[in-house]
Amino acid sequence: MTTETATHSHPFAGRLSIALMTILLASSLWADIEAVEAPPFTGQRSSFHSFDRYDFTYAGRECIVVAPKTVAPGKPWIWRARFFGHEPQTDIALLEKGFHVAYTDVAGLFGSPKAVAVWDRFYAYLTRVHGFAARPALEGMSRGGLIVYNWAAKNPDKVACIYADAPVCDIKSWPGGKGAGPGNAADWAQCLEAYGMTEEQALTARCNPIDHLEPLARAGVPLLHVVGDADEVVPVAENTTILEKRYKALGGSIQVIHKPGVGHHPHSLQDPTPIVQFILSHTSTPLIRERIEWCDIWITNAEHTDLPRVLLIGDSIVRGYFRGVEQALEGQADCARLTTSRCICDPVFFEELTLVLAQYQFDVIHFNNGLHGWGYTEDQYKAAFPRLLDALQQHGRGAKLIWTATTPVRHREALGELSETTDRVRQRNAIAAEFVEPLGLPVNDLFALVIDRPEYYSPDGVHFNADGIRAQAQQVAQTIQPHLP
Repeated sequence: MTTETATHSHPFAGRLSIALMTILLASSLWADIEAVEAPPFTGQRSSFHSFDRYDFTYAGRECIVVAPKTVAPGKPWIWRARFFGHEPQTDIALLEKGFHVAYTDVAGLFGSPKAVAVWDRFYAYLTRVHGFAARPALEGMSRGGLIVYNWAAKNPDKVACIYADAPVCDIKSWPGGKGAGPGNAADWAQCLEAYGMTEEQALTARCNPIDHLEPLARAGVPLLHVVGDADEVVPVAENTTILEKRYKALGGSIQVIHKPGVGHHPHSLQDPTPIVQFILSHTSTPLIRERIEWCDIWITNAEHTDLPRVLLIGDSIVRGYFRGVEQALEGQADCARLTTSRCICDPVFFEELTLVLAQYQFDVIHFNNGLHGWGYTEDQYKAAFPRLLDALQQHGRGAKLIWTATTPVRHREALGELSETTDRVRQRNAIAAEFVEPLGLPVNDLFALVIDRPEYYSPDGVHFNADGIRAQAQQVAQTIQPHLP
């Protein structure tokens, strides 16, 4: 798919590779890749204010997803809790901005651990199968405040922000009715059953949004509450006021919009602009670009099917040792490579990956990603790594997966010394290990191979000389050989 240079020079020089990739992405082939990356939702299709709405069942629960006409970069979404379609102005405005709107029914569970488990499964489904953003905005109206806060407290790294509207923040207030509000006796009994508690236990239990705000404050999750000051059903003083005071004491950021003289209804704002702006300001993650970006796809013997096919995924380090691996496996396997400057935090990486996986069947995939995207944090890298594994497992069609550790970086002017960047390489390798080891995936530790070998490095401290390339190619080939069919 590209032309190979005789010297395997740095990929920045391979402008033809970049041009061909651009052409491919713009071709009719891309229509098929879209379907591979994001399978359509099943179930009943209808219209939600002119947007496509899908009603389906997942893990035994009724679910709804509404799709925007044009998906915003990164697939942002707002996750609504309870009362889908009520006062929808915020959801409609976000759909117009390219957000998906998602909902799964946890009625009658009142934010209990059972409800949190349902949300855990639905989150995994939307992010891993459909590629939704790792950090949605949460929207909790009334009793929906219980599940958004309880789920967020368990998953603070998976939340971009919380918009809560007249939210229940303490079950003693509602449905318990142990304060100024009337509560609801039938709902209180159902709530106690969902939590598996007696009333006496519930009165002292720390199971409420107001009780576990520390994880959210530590993660820096911003909050927005919209409340009616005359709310007698979910009194502000027993819910939002307590939560606001505690969150601020923890150093958290919370904004409360008060509606004087308004009761529990109507929810939201007639003009949802302040809510929409709040959500947009905390979900718009700009893509971080490098000075030069590139992608190089190389398929050897693409027309042949008589030998196993191996795919090497990585960056210019992989591109450097690719030819040596190809020579070592000659007659045993045909080798291909996807080398790119894209970090897994960049959605474009997955477009490049699915482009290759949709076109070729591989028996072994030897993969790495870690030396680019330094503008992204390690938390973002950690959030993106499961999507990498899911994409390989879903689209790799049974290929044997081998993770290879990212190599250390040395000081350009003193190769005997490790660069500060190596500390971040170690962190990213540790993050990868958290995910690949439980799956039992083989690991090719190129980090260990070169960490004490400064003589393997080229003068830039990142890439490798002929000896370093030879050593890596030998280890990569030896790692792959036992897994060839």
